[in-house]
Amino acid sequence: MEKWRSKEMWRSPDAAGGRTTFKTVGLTDEDFQRPIIGIANTWAEMGPGHSHLRQIAEVVKAGVWQAGGVPLEFGNMAQCPNQVEGSHGIRYDTATRDILSFSVEAATELHMFDGLVMIGTCDKIIPGFLLAAARLDLPTIIVPGGSQKPGNYKGKPIMTDLLMSEGYAYSMGKSRLTHEELIEMEDCICPSAGACAVLGTANTVQCMAEAMGMALPGAGTAPAVSTKRLALAKQSGRQIVKLIMEGISARDILNAKSIENGIKVLHALGGSTNTIIHLLALAHELNLLDRINLDFIEKLGEEIPCITAIQPSGPYTVGDLDEAGGIQGVMKQLEAHLHLDCMTVACTTVGENLKKAHVYNEDMIHPLEAPVYEGGLAVLKGNLAGNAIARPSILAKEMRHHCGPAKVFDSMEEADAGIRSGLVKEGSIVVVRYEGPRGGPGTTDLLSVVCNLQASGLYKTCCMLTDGKVSGFGRAPYICQVSPEAAVGGPLALVRDGDMIEYDIENKSLEIHISDEEMARRRAEWTAPPCRVHDGFLSLYAKLGNPVEMGAGLDMKI
Repeated sequence: MEKWRSKEMWRSPDAAGGRTTFKTVGLTDEDFQRPIIGIANTWAEMGPGHSHLRQIAEVVKAGVWQAGGVPLEFGNMAQCPNQVEGSHGIRYDTATRDILSFSVEAATELHMFDGLVMIGTCDKIIPGFLLAAARLDLPTIIVPGGSQKPGNYKGKPIMTDLLMSEGYAYSMGKSRLTHEELIEMEDCICPSAGACAVLGTANTVQCMAEAMGMALPGAGTAPAVSTKRLALAKQSGRQIVKLIMEGISARDILNAKSIENGIKVLHALGGSTNTIIHLLALAHELNLLDRINLDFIEKLGEEIPCITAIQPSGPYTVGDLDEAGGIQGVMKQLEAHLHLDCMTVACTTVGENLKKAHVYNEDMIHPLEAPVYEGGLAVLKGNLAGNAIARPSILAKEMRHHCGPAKVFDSMEEADAGIRSGLVKEGSIVVVRYEGPRGGPGTTDLLSVVCNLQASGLYKTCCMLTDGKVSGFGRAPYICQVSPEAAVGGPLALVRDGDMIEYDIENKSLEIHISDEEMARRRAEWTAPPCRVHDGFLSLYAKLGNPVEMGAGLDMKI
């Protein structure tokens, strides 16, 4: 095909001013005869997920040059929410997905890139890239940063989620560790660059990029520090030029069928609940919510069981998953349930890719007929929620159906303090509200509350219920993304201390045991609390935040 959008523009005399600015960074007249490819890099010093991306970007650019393209690298923000769990700063977490997508969109249009290679690792970065790719609809390939190796403490593998629980337990005077032992554990928990080795949101969304065809086969699970990761980076640089030459753009790959494939892989992995928000945001971006919605996700969860046991749901790491066959291996087990005709950035279909896929360890990647857990992520409904999300694979059997009295908190901070001060009793349903898209604002990650339940020992009999979200690190029982959220008058706003709340994972139900008349009386008395913010970026979410079933982003459709 050899046609790209900037080809004629850069040859025009009118473009002299633009050409001269590019020449100042080393481009020559010959380079303007080639496609210009934006390299969106999220290298940063804020965490292990980003610290190695300079090297990956250099290898990607080498691949682009080799294939006849011109790479131009630009920076984007990156963050690590672990550093602000439990503080107001965590409310910016979800919003960074949208900031990143806007940044990539603006840089791409301002500089007339012909294609994009997007390099990133963590929770909101890959989803932000996917939103930008769908919006721009240019040839695009995602290069995930990969997973780090697990830490090793006193001869045993250990990862970030367990360290966090021990840290919270120490603060509550309930740790099994001395202060010196806690610091020793802290010093060995993250031994390399890359996303934390558990199947948290970061690793789950990297897997989704591969499952939906936007990253090369193997890229979702290859270790961050490995020859495999560098080889995939070099190949991705070459491949973006091929995508441009063959005229394959992002929306040729991202569509209802490829997202459905991604959802099925999500259920098979038993991945992070946060991934659902990001997939729904992508569906909203692509105008596919009539097909890709929570009812559809629930239906697929009944069809596809969880066939892996990766921490925090089991004993294995993402590195173990990679060695067992990776996402291609998982998709091989799901082959009869997938859309095999979906195109991928490899310029081959899912079916063609799976001809080369293998499962090397069925103890790690189970066959469908011998699942780890029957059913994937669960969508609950009832008089307390139009929809809410649970991760059954982390729940002890005795906590998959529970009825208990509500203990209500109107913020993350109140809930953390309440658990630490002994206000929560065994058997309670810990309601944490006004933390959704508009209430947070920004859809607050409530991992700190889950960690406090874990550290206090209350996780054995208590469950958190929230209109916010929960990190994939969460091990204590929780039900999140309750919608409608409390800030817009959803039923969660009407719950009072002592109300009996019952959930049933198997039957997908979430109910409060009070009469319709009492609910109506409370609704008549309810008034919305004042917004937590009055200016700054989060104020946009207080006014324009979409509900979680639309992806919890900003309402930008005109």
